[in-house]
Amino acid sequence: MEERKEFKIPEHIIDIFKKKYELYPCFIKTRNVVEGGIDVLTKKNKIVWFDKIFDGKNTHIKGALIDYSVSNKIMIYVKAKESEKVYELVILSSDESGVSVDLLLKGLNKYYTIDFI
Repeated sequence: MEERKEFKIPEHIIDIFKKKYELYPCFIKTRNVVEGGIDVLTKKNKIVWFDKIFDGKNTHIKGALIDYSVSNKIMIYVKAKESEKVYELVILSSDESGVSVDLLLKGLNKYYTIDFI
């Protein structure tokens, strides 16, 4: 069986979640997603932290924390991979938000790449 690579979440990302929701998050690492999935996630949701690059024409996300659902206590940490326009995602949530996280994962289905976790 292939060993999966470890995905580290910066401590300040966890601290932002803990400060807002007063609890330590649960984590779900998803398959990688293409840029269109990030566009959908950021269109109607607030980005509470980001690391972006401006190339002279466009701004590209290197990393971001998206406040996806305040009522369900869900945030999404996004990190760009070395290959262009592919992102790693980790969902941070409370242990009570399982159904909402499942719906989020199913909604992202068409944006997943063919890689494995």
